Amino acid sequence: MKNFFLSLLNFIRYAKLKNKKENYIFYSESKFYREHFADLIDSFIKSQENNIIFVTSDYDDHIYHQKKITSFYIAEGLILHLFFQYLKCKYMIMTLTDLGIHLKKSKNCKNYVYFFHSQSSTHVQYTSEAFINYDIVFTNGNYQKRELIEAEKKFGYPPKKIINTGYFFFDHILKKVNFNKKKNDHILFAPSWNYNKNFFDDYGLEVIKKLIENNFFVTLRPHPEHYKRSKKTLSEIINSLKKNSNFSIDYEYSNLHSLEKSELLITDNSLIDIEYVLIFKRPVIHIDYVKKIGYREIFIEDYSSNKIALDTIEDHFRNEFGNKIHINQINELVPLCNKLINNQDNIDQKVRSFTDQYFSNLGTSSQFAAKYLLSN
Repeated sequence: MKNFFLSLLNFIRYAKLKNKKENYIFYSESKFYREHFADLIDSFIKSQENNIIFVTSDYDDHIYHQKKITSFYIAEGLILHLFFQYLKCKYMIMTLTDLGIHLKKSKNCKNYVYFFHSQSSTHVQYTSEAFINYDIVFTNGNYQKRELIEAEKKFGYPPKKIINTGYFFFDHILKKVNFNKKKNDHILFAPSWNYNKNFFDDYGLEVIKKLIENNFFVTLRPHPEHYKRSKKTLSEIINSLKKNSNFSIDYEYSNLHSLEKSELLITDNSLIDIEYVLIFKRPVIHIDYVKKIGYREIFIEDYSSNKIALDTIEDHFRNEFGNKIHINQINELVPLCNKLINNQDNIDQKVRSFTDQYFSNLGTSSQFAAKYLLSN
C-alpha cells in the first residue's frame, strides 16, 4: 500500500506541474539500469535543456536522480498504467521492450524512443515484436540496425527511424573504470538467467565450491531474476559459504567493482562477457550447458520460424574470444582457470577490431544521441 500511495502522490505532483517539462521524459524500470541512462541524462543537462523529467519504478533510483533532475517515483501497477496513458511529451525515452503490450502508448506522446541496455543481437533475446511500437530506435551499431531492418522486411512491420548512436553503458564504464584494482586469483562468477533450465540452479554451488577448494577467491554476481526466481539456490549458497573468506556476493546495482577486481570471468550465457573482455581485455570462460531462450520460445510453437537468418554478435564474440567447456568437462575448469590467468595473451588489436566493427561513436554515444534529439 505504501508504494501505491507514494505513486499516487507522485502522479498528482506530475499532473500539477505548472510548467510541465514535457519535451523529454525518461522512464526507467529499475536502478539496475541507472548507469545506462547516466551519460544520456548528463548530456541533456549540459545542453541546458530545461524541459526534461525522469520517471522511475524504483524508489532508490528516484532518490538518486532527484538531486539533479525533476524526478517522479511511480511503482509498477495501476498508477504507472495511468501515467503512461496520461503523459504528454515530444519524446519518451526508455529501455523497455514490448511497448504497447505491457504499457500502452499515449496519443499525446509524439515520439517513443528505445535504446539498448544490452549488446545482444536483436533476434536473440528479444521477441520479433519487441520494438515495433517505437518511433525511433537507438542502436549500438550497424549490426542491430541491419537486424531491425531485416525484421521489418520479413514481418511487414512499419518502418521506424533507426539511428546508430552507440552503446551508452559501454562508454560510461570506460570513463569510470580503474584498471589497478585487479586482485590476484579473483574470479567473477556471473551466471545468466534462463526461462527453462538454469545453470545457476543446477551447478552454481558446485562450481563455486570447486574454485574455492583450489584457492581462488570467488565473487558471485547473480542475475536480477535470480533474486526473484532462484531464492532457494541463493539461500543454499549463502548458508553453505557465508563463513568462507574466499567467497562474496555482489549485491550492488553496478557490476563495475566486481569486474575491476577479477582476473577471470566465468559465465554460461551472460552478456557481461562482452563488456568484460572489450573493456578489461581479460579472459572469460563460457560453460556450455543449455542455450539461452526467451519466454516466446517456450510458449509459442512456431517461434523458430519467426527468427531472422543473420549471424549474431554473440556468436562472433565467443568464436573470437571464448574459452568454452561443456558441462560434462567441469573437472577441467580449474586447470583452465590457472592456464588463462597465468598465460594471458595480448588481445588489444583483436578488441580494437571488434569494437570498430560493432559499436558506433565509441566514447561519444550519449552526446551523439542527445544532439540528435535536441536538434529534431
